[in-house]
Amino acid sequence: MSLITPTPTAKPSGKPPASRVRLDSLTGLRWYAALFVACFHFAYEEASSGTSLHVFRLKEIVYAGPSAVSFFFILSGFVLAWSARPRDTVTGFWRRRFARIYPSHLVTFCVAVVTMIWMGKALDLRIALANLTLTQSWIPDRKNWWFNYNGVSWSLSCEFLFYLSFPLVIKLVRRLSDRGLWATVVVGNLLVVLAPLYMKSVERAFDLDPKFLLYVFPPMRLVEFVIGIAVALLVKKGSWRGPGLTTGVALAVLAALGPTHLMPFDFHWAAVTVVPYTLTIAAAARADVRGEPSPFRNRINVYLGEVSFAFYLVHEIVIFSVDHFLDTHHLKIPLVLHLGLFLAVSFVGAVLVHEYVEKPGVKLLTRSRKKSRPITA
Repeated sequence: MSLITPTPTAKPSGKPPASRVRLDSLTGLRWYAALFVACFHFAYEEASSGTSLHVFRLKEIVYAGPSAVSFFFILSGFVLAWSARPRDTVTGFWRRRFARIYPSHLVTFCVAVVTMIWMGKALDLRIALANLTLTQSWIPDRKNWWFNYNGVSWSLSCEFLFYLSFPLVIKLVRRLSDRGLWATVVVGNLLVVLAPLYMKSVERAFDLDPKFLLYVFPPMRLVEFVIGIAVALLVKKGSWRGPGLTTGVALAVLAALGPTHLMPFDFHWAAVTVVPYTLTIAAAARADVRGEPSPFRNRINVYLGEVSFAFYLVHEIVIFSVDHFLDTHHLKIPLVLHLGLFLAVSFVGAVLVHEYVEKPGVKLLTRSRKKSRPITA
């Protein structure tokens, strides 16, 4: 069964089709989103241990760090819609997505187990199986299930739902006119912005943790994924109208540093930042299509973006490991040195996972397939 229905062939032009343009700016932006959430986790863990005032100041700066996951979910929908192959099959698509994320997830899960044993933490087989099968985010009100072992893998539980639903969703969204695509983007953003308000009645009715419904539960995060799909199709058709990359990034930074501190806590997961993140992703892709200048397209940023998935997977393990090492040896080091050590070890670990797990895993699990040019964003 074909994954998507081919669109009519466009008239020849001097430029390559938009779908063949490498979205290097989006790849580069991935690194900064991963770094944002990593610094949040670092500041959160250090602040909870009662360290210096400087840690609390850092925590205030990266307060909106969890919203970076929203950026990744929108970006995921965008990239998959952008790179969808007209003659692809559903099973072929699923196979590639499994190859892209699961080997790294499996290896970092094993590393997490080793570090937990080293730190003397108890292992729970049920939670381990939920983590391995990426079903932990479907279990209501169980933070010890969502964030255990390699805690950041809860987001992969959401991604698995996205991948399973993509063959159907892309067919439905591709049938929409430009007006329908714009309506999808606008309504999707409104749903995310207003979710902390209209979900309160559901929380009270079923006595659920707001974090489960608004942050962890995969079907709720599917909205951001669909937004990304609709935006990708608009940009690909040349129908997107929005601010440029500089304005989009500025709005995203201002939203993350400003309104998130003024709104109730439930809003900082995605509600405050979803609009500027949507605008930034569209602007970055459009800049690449048009060949406009972009600070995120240089070789260093692109490589950082390529290792960002591995960095995301290893960084929390490194936080706990470094903290345990320092505590065990009764070492106290300045915050800047501690942060630098954490980032350096995380980056080295990310490069190792990317080069020796992620890339070989993709080759091994997809080697029987005909090679094609990947979208690396």
